[in-house]
Amino acid sequence: MKKISSLEYNTLLWFLTRATFIEITAEILLNKANQDSWISILISIFLGLIPFFLFSYLTNKYPNKNIIQINQEKLGKLGTLLNLILIATTLIFTICSFWIVTNFISSQYLYKTSKTILTIILILPVIYTINKKLHVFTKVSLIMFYTSIFFIIIILSGLVGNININNIKPILNNPSNNILYGTFCFIGFNILPLFLLNIIPKNQIKNYSPKKSFIFYLISTISLLNVMFLTISIFGIHLSKLYNYPSFHLLKRVSVLDIIDRVESILSLEWFLALFIQIVISLYFIKKAIEETFQTKEKTNNIIITIVCLIIALLSSIIFKTNGTEINYFENKLIYLLYISYLIIPLITFIKSLKNT
Repeated sequence: MKKISSLEYNTLLWFLTRATFIEITAEILLNKANQDSWISILISIFLGLIPFFLFSYLTNKYPNKNIIQINQEKLGKLGTLLNLILIATTLIFTICSFWIVTNFISSQYLYKTSKTILTIILILPVIYTINKKLHVFTKVSLIMFYTSIFFIIIILSGLVGNININNIKPILNNPSNNILYGTFCFIGFNILPLFLLNIIPKNQIKNYSPKKSFIFYLISTISLLNVMFLTISIFGIHLSKLYNYPSFHLLKRVSVLDIIDRVESILSLEWFLALFIQIVISLYFIKKAIEETFQTKEKTNNIIITIVCLIIALLSSIIFKTNGTEINYFENKLIYLLYISYLIIPLITFIKSLKNT
C-alpha cells in the first residue's frame, strides 16, 4: 500500500478537530457557558491532551497495526465485541455528521432546494472518494488544508478591527458546572473524533512524528478558541445566542481590502471541507473495521461501504424531523456514546497493553 506523508496525516487531524464546531459545539457552549465559552475551550485544550496522548501511545506502541487489529489481538472475543461497538458508534456519528452538512447547506444557501436532491448530490462525491485508496483522499485533504489556511487569514484580517473586549466581560460570571460542561462537550465533539485516525497504522505514514501531530493539535484547537473569542467579542453574548450558526454570520463582517463584501459564502467553505473530510475518514474507519472484523475482500468491501453510504444518506434525511431536537440528541445521547467508544474503549486497550508489557 502506498504510504501517506506526515503532513497529509496531520491535515486529517486538523479537519477532524474543526469539523463540528460551528454546527454543534459553538451553540452548546454559548447556551451553557455564555461569554465564558472561550474559557471552556481553553480548559479543553489542556484536558484534551489526555485522549490525544492515549491515541498517540497506541499508534506508537503498535506501528504495524490499526486499532481494530490491536483489539482483536490483545482482547480476543472481547476485542471483536468492542470493534462492533466502534463500527456502530462511527456509523451513528457519520449519519449525524452528514445531517449536519446537509442541514447547514440547506438552511444557509439552498433553502428552496429539496433536501432529497441535496442529499443525493452530496453523497455521490463521498461514495466516489471512499472507494479510492487512502493516499488519494489524504492528498485531497492536503489541498483543502491550504485552502482553509488561506480563508482563515482573510477572515482574521477582516475581523480583528471589530473586536470589543467589553463584550467578553464579566469573566467567570457563570457557574463552574456550566463552564466544565462546555469543556466536556468540546472534548467530546472536537477532540475525541481524533481516535478515528488510529485506523491508520504508523507504518503507513512516511516520517511520522508525534511532535508534529502535537503541534497540529495545538494549532487546530487554538484556532477554535480564536473563533469563539471573535464571535463573542464582536457580537456579544446576546446576539451570538440569537443567531443560528453565529460564527457563520460573523463572516458577513468580513470584507476584502474594504472593496469586496458578502464573501461569507466562499469563506464558510472551510467548515464544509472539514465536515466532508470527517465523513470520509469516518467511512474509511468503518470500511477498514468491516474488512478486519469479517475478513472481506476488497471488492466486496467496496460494495458494502457503498451500501453503507446510501443507508447514511437515507437515515440522515429522516433522523431529525423537527428542528431543535438535534441539539438535545447531540448533548444528551451522542456525546456519551462518543466518550464510551472513543475514550473508554481505547483506554481498555491501553490498560491491556500495559499488562502485556
